[in-house]
Amino acid sequence: MKKVVTSLGPSFFFVFNIFVFGPYIIYQGNTDEFVASLPSILGSFLWPALLLLLVLSLIGLLLSGKTHQLYISIVFMIGVLVWLQGNFLVWKYGLLNGQAIDWSKNAWRGWADGTLWVGLLILACLFFRNVHKISTVASIALTGVVLVSLFFTSLQQPGIWTPQEKSALSALPPEEIFEFSSQQNIIQFILDGFQSDIFEEIMAEDFDRYSTSLQGFTFFREAMGSFPTTYMAVPAFLSGRIYKNHVPMRRFVNDVNRGKTIFNVLYDSGYETDLVCDGLFRKGARYSNYCRIVIPYGGGKEENLKSESTLMIDLVLFRHAPHFLKKFIHHDERWLFQRLFSTKNKRLNIRYFSHQAFLDDLIEHLSVKRNIPVYKYFHLMTTHFPIVVNKDCEYAENMPATAENTRVQAKCCLDNFIRFLDELKKKGIYDSSLIILQADHGHGQEIKMTNGDSPGDKEESINVRKLSEIAGSALALMAIKPPQSKGNLQTSRAQVSLTDIPATIGYFFNLNEKFDGRSVFEVDPDEVRERRFYFHEWQHEHWQSTYLPRLDEFVINGSVFDRNSWRLSSTYYPRRRSK
Repeated sequence: MKKVVTSLGPSFFFVFNIFVFGPYIIYQGNTDEFVASLPSILGSFLWPALLLLLVLSLIGLLLSGKTHQLYISIVFMIGVLVWLQGNFLVWKYGLLNGQAIDWSKNAWRGWADGTLWVGLLILACLFFRNVHKISTVASIALTGVVLVSLFFTSLQQPGIWTPQEKSALSALPPEEIFEFSSQQNIIQFILDGFQSDIFEEIMAEDFDRYSTSLQGFTFFREAMGSFPTTYMAVPAFLSGRIYKNHVPMRRFVNDVNRGKTIFNVLYDSGYETDLVCDGLFRKGARYSNYCRIVIPYGGGKEENLKSESTLMIDLVLFRHAPHFLKKFIHHDERWLFQRLFSTKNKRLNIRYFSHQAFLDDLIEHLSVKRNIPVYKYFHLMTTHFPIVVNKDCEYAENMPATAENTRVQAKCCLDNFIRFLDELKKKGIYDSSLIILQADHGHGQEIKMTNGDSPGDKEESINVRKLSEIAGSALALMAIKPPQSKGNLQTSRAQVSLTDIPATIGYFFNLNEKFDGRSVFEVDPDEVRERRFYFHEWQHEHWQSTYLPRLDEFVINGSVFDRNSWRLSSTYYPRRRSK
């Protein structure tokens, strides 16, 4: 019996960290990233966890003498190392959004992790008798510590254990998502991270075709976003409100969602509002229909749960593995278990192809069945990293995130958006619709700026970023087609911002509320206008952080492309106490 307990204790501690506590830590900080409930994900781990526990314990039972003691010492020490790595040695690797990780940049992490892992494992082998003696009691004690931590953190977020699936887990969107109005449509279409100078480059390749396809549109080449990432960029252009590190980020987003936004004002004005976006930005909002694009799209609940479970185990292993093993698990965002167990159906395990499949579905099933005004909000991630398609818009592995490859993928996305416009024309609702094509931010690719060094030359750095890169993250696509607008695509030099979008919608329609900002069509192209951009470095863990470590406010008095227009105005650090 003693041998059973000795074999079971260290094995259980290791398995519990990988299949229960690790997933809990990942999930509680990223609830909006998962559609499946935590109990469902943990339930999918039940048999693999039991199998691993059985195998580890049986090996210990079959061994005897010194070999048994050595084995138990090693299993115990690996469990301790996994626990230490996942809870105390959590290195920052930036946003896991498909961009390559420079593994050589912080090689010291590998040496630190490697020294710890090799050192403790050597000690476990050299002093295996002593380690074996304490392994059972220590494993039980450490498991108790983990359980206590799990209990108290669960008290703060009791809803995390809700067994019901989120409503968005359904395989397909509600039918209303595909239904448009015969009277009036406002269509706001976001292509995440589509930098506007890339849009210009694509236009220049075949201007006649694109100019005709985008009939009635005006492209605002000077348009600026407010933030370099989605988290605060979306609330800014939906409401005009700006985050300044003054309150916890999640509280700010929730306050914006409940307040005066495009969603709520149009809903209160009698529009049926249909949202296709991340759940973070619809919580507390008023709307008619909602859909989150699940991955894989249209795969059914079982397939979606499988996809999210493999994502979870990859994230857990990435967090708990030493630095040099993380590269093998990450594999340039083509994760270990997602590669092994993902669906083979048109690469739908990759976000790009699931979002593209939704757009294909929208085009195929688009109908005009409503006779009241309708507002549509689509936020697609096809233009976002990672780069996964070639010039034929087909899947390609190991595509580096170069400027050329980024442009190629963006062109595929733009061409697919034009297919959507063509369907609106066929249905006879294109001319009467207000259509907004935009990004939420640029993706930070260097832009060519006047009155200074060219990109790549020696220039000042702010927050470890060149000004030309910061300007690139501000340069968000904006092209708008007013109702009944005719003629080929026009280009405007008006100095506008995405925060002008609510006022622009109000300019064309009689809404119950007035927004700050100005209609982009009322801004004279020769007017020098003061705008602001709020830059911050982004790490993946900021999704669960209370504040940003630092937020720099830039005042841009003039063209976004002119270095002399940019001035660092203020820096906002976290407010330790918020009222």
